[in-house]
Amino acid sequence: MNREIPGFYYDTEKKKYFRIQASHAAAPGAQYSKDAVKRKRKEQEVGYFLDLYRDAPDILQKQQRRVRLSRRVATETIKKAPILSHPLIGADKEIGSLLSQNVKREHYALAYASQMRWKQLHRFEPWPDDYSIKHVLRNNRSGILIASGYRGGESSVSVCFPDCDQEKWTYDRTMERVLFKAPYRVSSLSLSHTGYLLATMDSGPSGDSFLAPRMLPDPDEGGDYRWPHSFAHPIRIRTTPSLWCSSPCPVGPKPLFAIGTSHGLHTLEGIGSYWSLSKKPYPNDVVTDQPILRRPQDSSHAVVFTVEWLSSNVIAAGLKDSSIYLHDLRSGGTATRLQHSDGVSKIRRVDEYRLVVAGMNSLRMYDIRFPPNGLQRSPNPMHHRHISTRPYLTFPDYSPSFFPDFDLCPELGLLASGKHHLSHSPKGGLP
Repeated sequence: MNREIPGFYYDTEKKKYFRIQASHAAAPGAQYSKDAVKRKRKEQEVGYFLDLYRDAPDILQKQQRRVRLSRRVATETIKKAPILSHPLIGADKEIGSLLSQNVKREHYALAYASQMRWKQLHRFEPWPDDYSIKHVLRNNRSGILIASGYRGGESSVSVCFPDCDQEKWTYDRTMERVLFKAPYRVSSLSLSHTGYLLATMDSGPSGDSFLAPRMLPDPDEGGDYRWPHSFAHPIRIRTTPSLWCSSPCPVGPKPLFAIGTSHGLHTLEGIGSYWSLSKKPYPNDVVTDQPILRRPQDSSHAVVFTVEWLSSNVIAAGLKDSSIYLHDLRSGGTATRLQHSDGVSKIRRVDEYRLVVAGMNSLRMYDIRFPPNGLQRSPNPMHHRHISTRPYLTFPDYSPSFFPDFDLCPELGLLASGKHHLSHSPKGGLP
């Protein structure tokens, strides 16, 4: 804006200063007489306010935008906490005490794993060196140790009772008992919280299979274990399908087991000498990008290699063809939910929604709350076009030796898995 000079008028169009003449001395119609200049200044003031009135909405919007921007900048700006000005705060970064939660969990897991040691709990006497142990369980309530072994065409299931006189459970050979021996293969052992033990046996002399539920005794006040007279011998429930796996329901007043067979999913429920074996429906459809399709019901799509309870009512079943389906006991419904990268060999529950799945060459964690993806009508993990569900987490270092196996400790956040020996490892031993 141009500076005002007394006695002069600045013409914005001509961009020059002109002397203001007295009205009585100026010629008629003079542009820069005192009266003419006064009239022009009034017109300019009126025009200024008219322009201001027209531009008022735009100016108001600009002011509101500036206020919103300043508020947003204030909320999104990270301010240094006053405590960070303390002179010792920098020492935390130097010693590495300020770590993220993921790094802390990894450090905790390494610390827990570093405390693990090899320790022989007990050596069962009836089994020579060539008799391999397949399953080991321990009753957390009574301390009874259960193990199964296999040699040639014969299997054996034995128990060893602990010495309750010591502060810690200890075992010796005088407390061993053989539950039974049979020319079958022990495919799985499951121990219910109710104290019932279930052994699944298949590959018998005639290709038959049977289930053997048995109630294990609890110690009495004197520390002795007494078998119920009515269960002197294991009960045998004959089945046509081959038996692959079993898992006990974690809660409930009666023992309830989920059983995976060559003919789908079954449940075994009962008590004492009365048991009921029930076959569960197999999922008939798969939701893909195309309309709902029916899956073939041949043997490769019916072999359940592993089962796991996600809750007291939902069972997860893993199939040979890489599919994982869920069965709800309340509604009786069954639906395919996941598809692994290869045949499913083991499932372990992390919580009600997450589960870890193992195959021959892969170990992944899935979350069933995510929408189903990667489902195929006829999955074939051996085919190059086979796809899998997008995992929640992948364990890239998983390399099992003979048969995929792992276990979880949700309380500590640990996953333990064996790895095969690499003969070309530069350090020698386990990688």
